This record gives sequence, C-alpha cells and structure tokens, in this order.
Amino acid sequence: MLKVGICEDELETANKLHDMLVRILFSYTEVEISHFTDGWEVMDSIQKDDFHVDLLFLDIHMKQIDGMSTASFIRKHHIDVDIIFLTISKEHVFEGYNYRAFAYCLKPLDEKKIAADLHRYMEEKNKCSDYLNVVVKGKEQRLSLDRIIYFESQKRKIIAYALTDQLVFYAKLDEIEELIGDKGFVRCHQSYMVNQKMIDSIGRTEIVAQGMHIPMSRKYYEEFGNIREEKSSIRVTHSLALNQDSQGAIIFVKGQLLGTYFRINCDREIRIGRDAAQVDIVINDKNISRLHCGITYDGQADQYRIQDYSKNGIFYEDGTQIPSGLTVMCKSGKELWLGNETNQICLG
Repeated sequence: MLKVGICEDELETANKLHDMLVRILFSYTEVEISHFTDGWEVMDSIQKDDFHVDLLFLDIHMKQIDGMSTASFIRKHHIDVDIIFLTISKEHVFEGYNYRAFAYCLKPLDEKKIAADLHRYMEEKNKCSDYLNVVVKGKEQRLSLDRIIYFESQKRKIIAYALTDQLVFYAKLDEIEELIGDKGFVRCHQSYMVNQKMIDSIGRTEIVAQGMHIPMSRKYYEEFGNIREEKSSIRVTHSLALNQDSQGAIIFVKGQLLGTYFRINCDREIRIGRDAAQVDIVINDKNISRLHCGITYDGQADQYRIQDYSKNGIFYEDGTQIPSGLTVMCKSGKELWLGNETNQICLG
C-alpha cells in the first residue's frame, strides 16, 4: 500500500492528478490518496499527528502558504515523507532539491513524465532499506535494518549487533519488537531479538546468525515466527528522503528531463546519453551522443568528476567547452550544458 497526498489548491488539477495516479500505480501497488487544499492543511495534519502520507505531490504556488514553506516545515520537523513538487515555473528546480524532493513536475501535468517519475520512485523504494532511528548521547543515529544481525537487552540498554559494528542505546526490547516485528525480526528470548534473514541455523536452545550464537528460550521456540506491529516511540523511517545516505545528485534544470533529480552514490560513474544499453540516464535528443558523458561524485572532496565521451561536447554555462577526453572536476552547484543549451544540468 502506497499512501499518496495531493496538496493542490486548484480542484481541476488535483482531480486530474488523482485520476493519473490511480491509472499509473494500479500495476505497482494498492494506493490510498488524500487531498489537501493548501499548505496549512498539511502542517495542521502533521501537528495533530494525523499525517499518514508516504509520497506528497506538493504545489509550489498556492494562495495561502506556498509549497516551499510547507516543504521547509516538513523537513524541519523530520517528517518521514517523500515530495514531488508541482509548479507552473522552472525557477525553483534547484531549490526543490534542497528540500530533498524526489522530482519536480511542470504544469500542465504530463502523464508520461509523472509515470516515469513514479516508476523510478517505486524502483528506488524497493531497493531502499528501512532504518531504525535512535538517540545516542543526544544525537539521532540511523541503523539500517538490513545490516542488523540481532538486538540484545541489558537492563535499560539495547545493544544492536550489526555486520561491522555495534551500537548501544536506551530502549526496551518490547518497544523494538512492536516497531519492527513485521520487518523480519523475531523474538527468540526475553533478552534477544534476531533478524530472520541473518539466521544460519535454529536449535532448541540457540540460534546461529552470521556465525554468532544467540540464546533461544523454550517459550519463544514454541512461539517462533509470531510477529506484531504497533506504534512506538522509537522511529522507523521508510522515505527515500530520510533514508538515503549523503550523496551527490544530477538535477535537470532545462530540457527534456526538466525537474528530474538523479541521486548518485559516491564513486559510481553515472553515464548519460541516447543509448539505453550503454547509459544510466537516457535523453532522446539529436544533440546528445549515444554515450555523451560520465559523472562521478567524490563524497570526500564534495566534487564531481566529469568525463566527456561525446561528439557535441559539454559546456560550462558561459559557453566554454570542457576539453574532450580529459577528466575535469566541478564543485556542487555548477551548471553544465549537454551538447548545447537545450539540455542543462546542475550538480547537486
């Protein structure tokens, strides 16, 4: 089930988008759609703890409170929701990225563009791990559930044993069980809870997971597999906005893919061009080569390596061409033209 919100003050646009979403998401998942007529309704719903939305389509230009202010409120309060902006203007594309938006759609709405964004969104959601957010020494830290082997309770503390490290924080194991019991974790002892994906073998007195021996009590051996989910004060986040690690981004600010954000992992080259067999991002434009360029984000330096493979070149915004065959470094915020000024990107 995907819970979608539409925050749009134009009824006709809201209804049109609603119908699009029903058609597009039918083949992916069940969908529940909520409507908000302005940013105040979103903020009021959040303050009342009644905001149950996974993906919010948020209009930027609204009469009461604009979408950027609403997005700022959402991120300031660490609300676990992804955002796709709707707007009549191109001017806020890069600003939208600063609020960790997933995409940016121009009005009038293009169903093909929305379908492409949703396809990409569902693919990334399926790849993204859920995280357990805990407070350690006054600072919130995130634990990828996919990397946790088991939890151990010692008095008032919890020790999370992950693949490469351990983390100690204050909580009750009952709270964690209620929160992530449906995420593949199961209680095997009064003081232990294990990730089922990590289990090597199960015995009457112990479980072996990733080579680690974890006690199994008679009570839980008989009840093994029972899973519960209830609301808890410890938080699990599901959105891409809150769960993706710090990374780079390629933001299309002009051209065929205007308003599309591609987030990229450190040290992985993302290739752009016309040939889907060779590239990660496809642009069907005669000015774009089959393999046009490669972009790699260096997280430590917070810079991008740009490699030109094209015939038509890559240009800085002042029209200067990047030397073909050479690797150049660009800082975040740099704008580049691909082929010519028709397709323009900004490095996030």
